[in-house]
Amino acid sequence: MQRIFKILKNEKVFLIGVSLLIIFLVELPFIYGYFINDHRHYFTGLNTIAVIDGPVYLSYIEQVKAGHYLFEDLFNSNDNFQFFNPFWLLVGLVARIFNLSGPLALQLFRIILIPFFLWALFKIIKLFLPGNDWQKKTCFLLALIYSGFGIFFLPLAYLNTLKPDLDKVPIDLWAYESSIFMVLRYYPHVLLAIGLIFLIFYYFYLGIEKNSWPKAGLSGFLALLLFSFHPFQIPLIYGVLLVFVLVMAFKNKKFWSYLGKYLLLLLISGPAVFYYLDQLFINQNIFLKALQNNNLMPGFFLFVLSFGLAFLLACYELVIIIKKKNFSSANIFLMVWFLTTILLVYSPLNFQRRMLGGFIAPIIILAFIVLLEIYKKIADLPGNLKNFLAVIFFIFVSLTNLFIYNQDFKAYWQSINYTEIEHQDLIYIDKDIKNALAWYQKTATPSDLILTSYERGNLIPGLTGQKVYWGHPIETVGFREKRQKVEAFFAANNLDLEKIDFLKTNKITYLFYSEFEKKLGDFDPTQKKYLRAVFQNSAVTIYKINSR
Repeated sequence: MQRIFKILKNEKVFLIGVSLLIIFLVELPFIYGYFINDHRHYFTGLNTIAVIDGPVYLSYIEQVKAGHYLFEDLFNSNDNFQFFNPFWLLVGLVARIFNLSGPLALQLFRIILIPFFLWALFKIIKLFLPGNDWQKKTCFLLALIYSGFGIFFLPLAYLNTLKPDLDKVPIDLWAYESSIFMVLRYYPHVLLAIGLIFLIFYYFYLGIEKNSWPKAGLSGFLALLLFSFHPFQIPLIYGVLLVFVLVMAFKNKKFWSYLGKYLLLLLISGPAVFYYLDQLFINQNIFLKALQNNNLMPGFFLFVLSFGLAFLLACYELVIIIKKKNFSSANIFLMVWFLTTILLVYSPLNFQRRMLGGFIAPIIILAFIVLLEIYKKIADLPGNLKNFLAVIFFIFVSLTNLFIYNQDFKAYWQSINYTEIEHQDLIYIDKDIKNALAWYQKTATPSDLILTSYERGNLIPGLTGQKVYWGHPIETVGFREKRQKVEAFFAANNLDLEKIDFLKTNKITYLFYSEFEKKLGDFDPTQKKYLRAVFQNSAVTIYKINSR
């Protein structure tokens, strides 16, 4: 029994080998993107998935490199409220100490955290999956490659529109919460967050099963760490573990022992929860930003498609468990994790999708138990045929991921070879733009605020560590209202008195004028006495707002 809870020597070798392979595969698109770059562009190395979020994380790194240990929302011009985030502080400090660029620091921490994440995933599979070593390893490999039915649904989505909305296609095509493969491709804080979810559940389960207060306490400290940088997971951790404790307490008649361990978890992790609640209530902008940070789930039909065959097999296994009344502690935990997560992601909270973190683990474990039974029933088939069927199955369930992986290479190639590619300006930046931003980074002070288009506004904080008036659609409080004001400013070349008042009222000190600002309208900054050109090259002119 003890070997279940320890990673054996042969398993360590297995995990090291898989980690090295995964790191190579995950980094290969970025390597490709770097080497196809021409001499005219700067490669940011941002993910093709959620690329618009990359500058937010880069802005944290730049702030630490500039000597700050508390963070400001550089996309929000309304206040200077500071907050603490230990993960991004650590990333920034490493970048500062070793003189790393922000993009390189992101890549480095993804590489470092991939082995940790895979180790945590393997521990959870080893704990809850009955069977021998090869079965556990096979389940682990299946979890790494598995994807839903998104690739099969995609052609149907395009029948109605050339570019379907994200909420009309399965999330395994675009959301990191949908699969292990997507998590591995995402930004490093998510690797740490979901790895911590696995470990919190692992140690709390052992705390209940083995009546171990130290393990329950350890899960509390891990939850404290998780909540300190990723508070979206608070309802998931507290919800799943509360339901599990209540079910186990009624089943085994050990109310105070089980509830006591849960209260210990709450007590240890509580400071991080109270910190975020305090932030929400003392700063209106943080509250408003939380309200506009919508990560809603699609309809349940798309939800099922997103998790595909494994979800259906997992549901079948739940039915079998209930029929056979096989309510072991492990089965209870898997059932609670599975069902509670579904309830949470369709609760009234506006960050529903964020609570899917790690949901693929119970799905794969439950589904794999069914697959083992199917494999036993085809035991009489010739060995070659069984192996062939197994290979076909693994290819079938990984098709969406293979499609997405190919899209990574395609996105980089298109971004460097074509114009008008969505978010192209966040992946490859004209070197003249990069030089202009380097000048602005050296020149601007923390009190300066720059006016620019959405495309540049979402980029500038990540590369300069300086504030913008309008930028990221979530980080910028009042994004839509500010969009209207910015577009109105650049739309016409008149109404100068109103524009001067707008600049002064919002304490804007610089104006960034490039191709994106030109596209917004007829505004001509060269004709404005209240603007003074302080930097210029072939791609951009930066103007200083005259104070008089």
